[in-house]
Amino acid sequence: MAEKKTVKKAVAKAAKPAAKAVKKVTAAAGGKSIAPAKTKAVARPATRAVAPRPQPRPALPTREPREKIEPKPLPTAPAGHAPVIAADGSSSGSVELPKALGTARTRKGVLFQAFQAERANARLGTAATKNRSRVAGGGAKPWKQKGTGRARQGSTRAPQWRHGGVVFGPNGRTYWQRIPERMRKAAFGEAFAAQVGQGRVLVYDEIGGLSERPRSREVYDWLARIGDTGKTIIVGAEFNEGHGRAIANLTDVELRSVGSLRLSDVIGAETLLVSRPALVLLAERANVNAGREKVVSA
Repeated sequence: MAEKKTVKKAVAKAAKPAAKAVKKVTAAAGGKSIAPAKTKAVARPATRAVAPRPQPRPALPTREPREKIEPKPLPTAPAGHAPVIAADGSSSGSVELPKALGTARTRKGVLFQAFQAERANARLGTAATKNRSRVAGGGAKPWKQKGTGRARQGSTRAPQWRHGGVVFGPNGRTYWQRIPERMRKAAFGEAFAAQVGQGRVLVYDEIGGLSERPRSREVYDWLARIGDTGKTIIVGAEFNEGHGRAIANLTDVELRSVGSLRLSDVIGAETLLVSRPALVLLAERANVNAGREKVVSA
């Protein structure tokens, strides 16, 4: 109780000076009470982020319109020869093809068997299913052997169960077919000779009009000057990385080396553009009696 009285006395003493100040203010105002002055809220000016005005873009350099090249038929050559294409895409005479490429026997059976073997060897054979030993789970016996009235079961991954293993499903296989070397060479020579007979084989010295960094449009213009080539295979003695980058963006145009040229490429192409150095290498690839000639000479 004594503590409460001391607290009340301290509060009363602190309130007396404030009451005296109020009485003085009311006395100066003639007995009227004056309300405390209210502070006005001042609005701060809104700061706006002024975006910089876009500068006018510099004018792009105008490209000269490309020359429109009208399609024309391919150049022709006598039997056993192939037209020669100059660097500017024009025809400049013809060249005699090796016997293994220009004239070959037509044996459809050999050609068909070699084509089937090539397509079969390209298959991966990675299709596979899981048998009951490869499916996860199923290690516990579903129910006891006797006394349930149901058929006995040893695992829930048996083939008759849902989510069970597959019986006699594919588990990876090989489709590889062996074909004799002479038969493979004969088929390649027959396919190449068939294209020569139809006038779809052209020989070129170099691809003209290419810059230090070949562009796709440069190769496209060169092909357009040659004629209506259609689906084209360009064959070089070795793979040129710069030419490969330029040709990669062109539809129906592919670049091959002598080693990467396949039988299906020769059959499916509408035009074969072969470089001069590649002719000798292709002739060796299509020469059936290459091994016999070495044995006889020895």
